[in-house]
Amino acid sequence: MPLTDLQIKNLKSTEKKQKHSVGNSLFLVIESNKKAKNSKSFVGMMRWRDKQIEVRIGVYGTGYKQWSLKDARDEWNRLRVWSKEEGRDPRDLKKEEKKLFVDKANNPTFLDAVEGWLARVVLAQSTKRDYENKLFNQVIPALGGNTPIAKFSWNKGGRDRVLKLKDAIEERGAGNQADKVLMVMRQVFEYAIDRSWLEGPNPAMSSRLTKSKHIPKNNPCLKWDELPQLLDDLNNNIGNGSPVVISAIKFDILTFVRVGCLVPMRWDELDYKNDLWTIPAERMKSRKEHFVPLTEPIRRLLDYIRQFNGEEDYVFWSPRGRTKPHIDESALNQHLKERLGYRGRQTAQGLRQLVLTAGQDVLDFPAEIIQRQMAHAVGDKVRQAYDKSQALKERRAFMDVWCDALVSHGLKV
Repeated sequence: MPLTDLQIKNLKSTEKKQKHSVGNSLFLVIESNKKAKNSKSFVGMMRWRDKQIEVRIGVYGTGYKQWSLKDARDEWNRLRVWSKEEGRDPRDLKKEEKKLFVDKANNPTFLDAVEGWLARVVLAQSTKRDYENKLFNQVIPALGGNTPIAKFSWNKGGRDRVLKLKDAIEERGAGNQADKVLMVMRQVFEYAIDRSWLEGPNPAMSSRLTKSKHIPKNNPCLKWDELPQLLDDLNNNIGNGSPVVISAIKFDILTFVRVGCLVPMRWDELDYKNDLWTIPAERMKSRKEHFVPLTEPIRRLLDYIRQFNGEEDYVFWSPRGRTKPHIDESALNQHLKERLGYRGRQTAQGLRQLVLTAGQDVLDFPAEIIQRQMAHAVGDKVRQAYDKSQALKERRAFMDVWCDALVSHGLKV
């Protein structure tokens, strides 16, 4: 009978070399304790051109470059199938793959640098998705993922290739996009330079001359006295939107969190006992947990949403979601711009501008309290390192006044 994983684990080396079948012409070999103490490895046996050959799979174990019984069986099956289909010695495949591994290790590609950097960098989920889109949809198709990273050094024309890509994006009228793509490439190349895969200087380094002619524009935002019309449009659902999307926009107006933090909101993030919604750190741009006090209007809106999504994990669950179990981040802006006709006047992100402005000018609250509730960094780096206060009492007071002001302004929840 073939050995099991537990039996293999309990086997000990003896004075003689041992060979145990583990099924399908795969064997566990245990070297004698004179040669190598308790050295266990997998070896496959098969006939090739009328000769019995041994194909070494690897050392038994669960560590780096070691093989479990299941993995060894899968590998042996892969080699036998390949040998039969190609009519070649299975050891050839092992040799070729080893050569490819060595070549890859000695000549890392641009894709290796991209994947390595993405694995190391700490980013909010929405930011990481944005960077991945830029790299895999714009940069890699243009620069070539399999291009050795060493070919991007300045003396090999790397700087010229990077700037041509950046200029091509800018010529499409996407100046801001071009600047961001250059910034992401710069970080990838910095990763490669740090690992001695690429000689400096960084081919995507910025300078006064690499800045695009694009003039950044803030997200459009209504004035406080223009808000009642938007609230009335939402209340009457003039754009014939789904209850989930309408509720998400109202929730965003009440809480002014970033859309990427809002739409994946889960019911289990709500603490009704302490009247708090805790947004997990991985969804926050700051990579820190963020607390949103639950005011009376917010609780009423949640009670309304619970009527049709209360059995789901996500507050803004949508049956139309194709890749996500909740509404897409673009749903809020699409409804504001296309269905309500506020293109060029209001975006979901622009609501954060409204709260910081009206919160000071209309409600007379200090900017620091509002910014803390917006999850903005307050103070210089020294203060940020030492000041761990939450000012939750003051933030709750602002949230109560802000939400009540919106209801007085016409918001129905």
